[in-house]
Amino acid sequence: MTPIAGYEKLSDAERRLFIKAHQKHLSSLKSNERDQYGLGSVVKVQSNPQEAAIDVQFVNGQKRQYTAKGAWY
Repeated sequence: MTPIAGYEKLSDAERRLFIKAHQKHLSSLKSNERDQYGLGSVVKVQSNPQEAAIDVQFVNGQKRQYTAKGAWY
């Protein structure tokens, strides 16, 4: 698997937030949608301290924001 750009720059707490919210995101999807949003499809992550969130970009061009509350937009 290709390393996710920006992951190494996240703090430990931000990494935990990303993993937890990503798992919740995947569990909400239909099985045929999961391939588009799996870890292998994450291109870049970036801390967004103003929003207390992690900005996530996927191979398919979609962007999501994972919040500290475990929600995504």
